[in-house]
Amino acid sequence: MRKLLVIEDGNEYEEFARLFLSDSFEIRAAHSAAEALALLAEAPADGLLVDLRFDRSVESDLVGDIEETAERLFAGERTSAIRYLRDNQGTLALAALREAGYDQPAVFVHDFTPRRLANLRRLYGDVRAVPSFDAGSIRQALEEEG
Repeated sequence: MRKLLVIEDGNEYEEFARLFLSDSFEIRAAHSAAEALALLAEAPADGLLVDLRFDRSVESDLVGDIEETAERLFAGERTSAIRYLRDNQGTLALAALREAGYDQPAVFVHDFTPRRLANLRRLYGDVRAVPSFDAGSIRQALEEEG
């Protein structure tokens, strides 16, 4: 059976995947980029289902340098930097996975603009998106050829 790694800060994606995708995929879940890297090192996955926003993550689990982001983007405003990192944590986690050599298809449940999706593909390779939690669309996105 194919393996799917869900990467999110909560458990909604995992619950959804277990309910609606477990007939096609063995489901594992990670709640940070570090945990995802550890799970992929243990056993490969055939696809990734990635949450974009990590609102519930503790600061120490976030990928990205808070202080550097604050200085570079927000005139030193730390709270805005944390919000930015949380809002983009899924793509930052994916960047860390790609940097470590993991190139599985990554699916986001998000209605990206065509320009943003093209940019994500340029930066991170095989990135796919579906606009809503529809099991058929997610399954199709995971199974289509890159």
